[in-house]
Amino acid sequence: MTITIPGVGDLPPVVDHVPAGLSCWSTVDGETPISVIVEAPATADDLDLPFIAGVLAARDRLEATARAAVEDAFRDRPGFSPDGVAHPEFTFHPGRDWLIRFADVTAPGLDELGVMVVFRGEEVVGVDDLADPEEPRGHEDE
Repeated sequence: MTITIPGVGDLPPVVDHVPAGLSCWSTVDGETPISVIVEAPATADDLDLPFIAGVLAARDRLEATARAAVEDAFRDRPGFSPDGVAHPEFTFHPGRDWLIRFADVTAPGLDELGVMVVFRGEEVVGVDDLADPEEPRGHEDE
């Protein structure tokens, strides 16, 4: 089943490598990857497609908000530069929780998985470096 986001178009389902209980749709709009993920028991009917369309219509402003949150969270981290944050990916879930993951961050400990900024509506509610807390990060001893 394809879903349609107003102003963006159709998102085909992702069928390969999707865990049981999840439904995923994905597209690239311009250079921006966009994904929608629904975890059972929710269904595609639980998606707020007009809300998603509104976020994507305000993409530049909300990406700037996410970049500012990343800078606030990591400005004191050795090797971090706001200019080294790139390749935003937008991911949506049912309701108004969504996120931007910056896939490329040029700073030790942030460069493998990137950085995720979690939103509720248009408000940033969290910033996560996605590093495995069990893995040594290496930069703390530098």
